Amino acid sequence: VDADVVVLRYSDLVSGADLSSEIERAFGYDGLGLLAVSGVPQLAERRAALLPLAHAFARLPDAAKAKYESADTFYQVGWSHGREKLQGHPDYSKGSFYANPLHNAPFTDPQHIRDYPSFAAPNIWPAEELPALEPAFMAAGSLMVEVGRLVAQQCDAYVRRRCATYPAARLADVVATSRVCKGRLLHYFARDAPEAAAEAAPSAASRTPTAELAEEDAFSDWCGWHNDHGSLTALMPAMYLRDGGASSAPVEVACPDAAAGLYIRSRRGELVRPRVPADCLAFQIGETAQIHSGGLLQATPHAVRGASAAGVSRETFAVFMEPEWLYPMTVPDGLDPAATQSTAAASLLPAGVRPLHARWGTPGCPFTTCNFGDFTRMTFEANH
Repeated sequence: VDADVVVLRYSDLVSGADLSSEIERAFGYDGLGLLAVSGVPQLAERRAALLPLAHAFARLPDAAKAKYESADTFYQVGWSHGREKLQGHPDYSKGSFYANPLHNAPFTDPQHIRDYPSFAAPNIWPAEELPALEPAFMAAGSLMVEVGRLVAQQCDAYVRRRCATYPAARLADVVATSRVCKGRLLHYFARDAPEAAAEAAPSAASRTPTAELAEEDAFSDWCGWHNDHGSLTALMPAMYLRDGGASSAPVEVACPDAAAGLYIRSRRGELVRPRVPADCLAFQIGETAQIHSGGLLQATPHAVRGASAAGVSRETFAVFMEPEWLYPMTVPDGLDPAATQSTAAASLLPAGVRPLHARWGTPGCPFTTCNFGDFTRMTFEANH
């Protein structure tokens, strides 16, 4: 099922227009957990400067890339390839370069870095191999966080109208003050010709939702099914590149496969392909915001289907806005934490996606005392 996404205008966000109905359609129980923002200044320029560098880093020799791996941070700083498990299997279909897009050294206390390395460790950059990466990454990331703060203000206003005990600016304060924002520059590896031929998708017209749901793995071959566990995720429009060979720069091309790209599993059990305008920033709500809003905002499982064409990679950039590690994982006063994810919603999660009750409201992450660091640890242990 194809579906248009809710689109907010950047000018409306800046002016503080009331967009509560749009937030509900996008992030409420029946929404896709996704919206887009149009008219973002400098988005096109910063996208063009950053995304080709994902391809450039992935093409570096393995020995060079290995210098920027950080096992001590759960591979949440620097390069990560094949370290993450999605749907129970190591994920080799994409490589990621992680960094804090706002602070190169967010914390200076060595104890913080030892105790919370995935949050507090300083950035590492390939200054010798790819010096353009750091400034392009930081410029794109800071823009996406700026727009994310405006989206968060609208989410807060929506939740506050429906829950008097919700702190008035809870999500916006997280986005504005947290020092642990995480950027993830993603390179989805191109397929070779035999692989592309073997896995070429049937035409969209030949598929039915029932058949699609029976073959969920086929819709997650570039990125497995998952929920974002943070508060709010910003997504840059993807770029598809055809490799020009060892001596030539890659060339940007249109997506070569109409069935490729982002897919969402709705809370009605449908497999949905959202239509996000190519000139917009996209935002997805995460499980932390779902908890903090008592379920008024709902994270939605999603995956990325690879392009069946050979020799074409996909580059994109995600920025995860999330609290610092001691931030409490509590619902608003008076709400039942167990109701934050309904039994019906949990039952429709794709295979391999862990429901909230498996990671929150557990002995390791109790409803009353769990913090974001504990919740993150439970999530990483499930996925690595």
